[in-house]
Amino acid sequence: MKLASPRSRMFESRYSIEALARGLETLELFTAEHPSLTLTEVVQALKLSKSTAFRVLSTLESLGYLERDPATRRYRPSLKVLQLGFTALNSLEVGQVARPFLARLAQEVNETVSLGVLDGMNVIYVDRIRTRAIVGVVLEIGSHVSAHCTSLGKVLLADLPLDELDRRLADADLASFTPRTITDRQALLAEVAQARQRGYAMSDEELAVGLRAAAAPIRDATQKAAAAINVSGSVTTISRERLKTEITPAVVKTAAQISLTLGYSPTKQSG
Repeated sequence: MKLASPRSRMFESRYSIEALARGLETLELFTAEHPSLTLTEVVQALKLSKSTAFRVLSTLESLGYLERDPATRRYRPSLKVLQLGFTALNSLEVGQVARPFLARLAQEVNETVSLGVLDGMNVIYVDRIRTRAIVGVVLEIGSHVSAHCTSLGKVLLADLPLDELDRRLADADLASFTPRTITDRQALLAEVAQARQRGYAMSDEELAVGLRAAAAPIRDATQKAAAAINVSGSVTTISRERLKTEITPAVVKTAAQISLTLGYSPTKQSG
């Protein structure tokens, strides 16, 4: 793999700090295309000696700006790095901020990860990272899906004020897509209330037979859900037990990390 090296900035100035410059250039190597790097890749990109590159990486790791996977020996930026640019990131689209988190989550669980927003009683897919083909459903960026039968939709409906939720449900067509689709208004209200209390929602073969998913909201500085993310996959790879004990906690954790990066403050919400 050949990385594009950051522009050289070892300025010939008495005011420059070489070690600091190397540290910042190292952080710039991590991109959406290269979310994790090995020591060798950093050495090649920055044309440093192996010992120097190791010291830079070790320093960034000890300060909490990089994380190292002990199994693969690959380094990746931590949440602390992203929070450094909080002010700038807050002005970006949610999708731009969320992308590296989605990629990491997809790699961790080896399932499809999606980002969606609510539009009336539909969910619009803003981003999607597919790791497996899902039988029975074809979704792409820009796809519209009924909110009542998806984990993304239910968790986003849960963030609406109750009067707004009632208004949308009054005119909603709760169509049946599978035998497990919730088509009763009161049953859906109960499901949404449960999602509001838990902070996540699940879908078990409600959109398509053989498809399970779990979703959690992404909140911004206004404390409102700006979007939601989910992990979805086949019942052959996502059992109900795995959905509950592995997939859901991973989704909730990732959504919380994205929310913090967007300026969400749990303390402010609870206060």
